[in-house]
Amino acid sequence: MGSLCSMSAAPVGRRRGWRRRALLLPILSMLLLVLGGCGPRIVYDFVPPETQEGRICAAQCQNAAAQCRQMQQMMAQQCRNTYNLMQQNYNACKEGGGQHCIRPASCPYVSTSECAQNYSECFAACGGRVISRLVE
Repeated sequence: MGSLCSMSAAPVGRRRGWRRRALLLPILSMLLLVLGGCGPRIVYDFVPPETQEGRICAAQCQNAAAQCRQMQQMMAQQCRNTYNLMQQNYNACKEGGGQHCIRPASCPYVSTSECAQNYSECFAACGGRVISRLVE
């Protein structure tokens, strides 16, 4: 097999095969990542506090976690709305022949793992127990 420069001078049929192989690698990589996520995972069991005060406290933790998740979802939706508006402006700029159109950045991934971590800590502070176990 030659260098990249000599490959560009190859007949069209050979270049097409090279492109297919180049596209196949990212697809296979993604498949491996997805299948790799099917292995063991950690599951958390929550044992409620024994006292009435502790259970009330744990319920407040649950409300705070729900508010946290809702806030994360609202922020994600606001980002998507802003992105869509900026994408429309970008498209209009490009269609109008603009030379300095600014492509909008995509929204970051929104994770609610911080909400779950805060809930676990709050639940334990209320007298509950958080037990982690590995599930295959």
